[in-house]
Amino acid sequence: MDLCDRSKRAVVGFRRKEDGSLLIFGLFCFVMMLFLAGAALDLMRFEERRTTLQNTIDRAVLAAADLHQTLPPKDVVKDYFLKAGLTPPSDADIVINQGNFNEWRTVQANVREEMPTWFMNMVGVNSLSTPGSGTAEERVGQVEVSLVLDVSGSMNSGSRLTNLKPAASSFIDQMFDTVEPGKLSVSIVTYSTQVALGTGMLQYFHNTAEQTASTCLEFTTADYSTRTLSPKSTPVGSPAASSDRQYQLNGHFEPFNTITNTSSSWLPNCPTETNRRILAYSGSRTALKAYIAALTAKGNTSIDIGMKWGVGLLDPSMAPVVTRMIAAGTVPSAFSERPYAYTNREALKVVVIMTDGENTTEYQLRDAYDHGLSRLYRNTSNNSAVTSGVKRYSLYDATRSSNKYYSFYTNAWRAAPFGANASDYTGDNTDTYVQMTWPEVWSAMSVNYFADYIISPIYGSTERNRWRTSASNATATTSIASTKDAQTLAICSAAKQQGIKVFTIGFDAPSAGQSLLLSCATSQAHTYAATGSSIASVFSSIASSINKLRLTH
Repeated sequence: MDLCDRSKRAVVGFRRKEDGSLLIFGLFCFVMMLFLAGAALDLMRFEERRTTLQNTIDRAVLAAADLHQTLPPKDVVKDYFLKAGLTPPSDADIVINQGNFNEWRTVQANVREEMPTWFMNMVGVNSLSTPGSGTAEERVGQVEVSLVLDVSGSMNSGSRLTNLKPAASSFIDQMFDTVEPGKLSVSIVTYSTQVALGTGMLQYFHNTAEQTASTCLEFTTADYSTRTLSPKSTPVGSPAASSDRQYQLNGHFEPFNTITNTSSSWLPNCPTETNRRILAYSGSRTALKAYIAALTAKGNTSIDIGMKWGVGLLDPSMAPVVTRMIAAGTVPSAFSERPYAYTNREALKVVVIMTDGENTTEYQLRDAYDHGLSRLYRNTSNNSAVTSGVKRYSLYDATRSSNKYYSFYTNAWRAAPFGANASDYTGDNTDTYVQMTWPEVWSAMSVNYFADYIISPIYGSTERNRWRTSASNATATTSIASTKDAQTLAICSAAKQQGIKVFTIGFDAPSAGQSLLLSCATSQAHTYAATGSSIASVFSSIASSINKLRLTH
């Protein structure tokens, strides 16, 4: 076999052999796996960069949109990027929109970064674009606030009332500064032993109307388990409908002192001063601040009644009243849909309730003594000899067989009241008598005065004690622990169930009061304790919380 034949056979043999044929394919696959791993690494770097960028944008626009932010919004956005080690967006990529009164602000930022690739450039992809955008808005929509303030006598202690006034006034300013005009309504409820409506508000409620001096309504225990109030369904001046609830009108009486109505210490259970009436659905910063500046403090503490009115004024059951108040010109027409339905997500309903104490005694006249003719007769003479002390009065006693009228002028039992006879008092030709109604009795003298100076001289101390306020024939008291605290918590719970935000402030309050407020508040973060001038910072913090910040994208 020559050399040529051997060469041919070697070539044919090499061609038929398959040893090592997968090596090249394996090398090819290995290179592709390295490339795909590199591409995955590039994509991981891209996603990490994009996430960092988006998180930075979100934080930046949130901070810039804050209405309490004092730095220029664009500077705030750029500062967040620089501190994160990122290239800040240009001025053109940061869009700021805000209200003329700084009541709302929207901040939008758009940014795009080019990230060089490490592996994908081998196939012509030299960089990946990392986009990011975000918008944040602080805009308080429709806001309804009930500001419920304790003005009981203990608020005169130290400088509590003095410190409260500028703090509450500043709260009003802060709210109006951060809410668009026409979107904020504020009701102020001042409470002590009772809550006075004033004749303007009372006319919208069907009541027992035994007298015209008191404008406080009484609630039953069941009332505190519901947010609703029950105003008249008929127009002002029209008779109430048969289906309208008739509220018991709280009596006009003085349960605290042993005095007559001529005393400077006269303290009716239901306040009668103009500055103690509910100021409902106000959109006037000026009116609200003037009301706060005129506050005075006296009386016991009924947190439950204050809270009931604060919640009730936010409840849609009061919408017919708002409609009538708008027609009467006492409420702005912009409030025509208030109180908004609880399902309206644009409306924020808030109660801010403050107390410096805890629930104390609440007084109510018993049914037999809140209306109708009394046992007391009054001589009509204006002569000082007759009008001195109790001399003008005669008391009737039906249990006596004869001489059923005791005259304090003659200090004797008589067949008729003093003034019935021409000879009773010859110094006054107009000398006569009238039978007083029970409301007239309580308008002239306190319950304790009646006990001490009318009952006691005739019947003695045992009967007198039965008439005194602590265990009175005439008045009923509501206990603190078993009733009023439970009623407070019931109305707080009813409010929170419908999403009403409840902020509470214990202003130098005792532990029992603080504990009640903590249970009443929406959460522990919604309850505050204040002492002295720190009440101002508490109100400011609550105002800031109300003006919620919302991230819209």
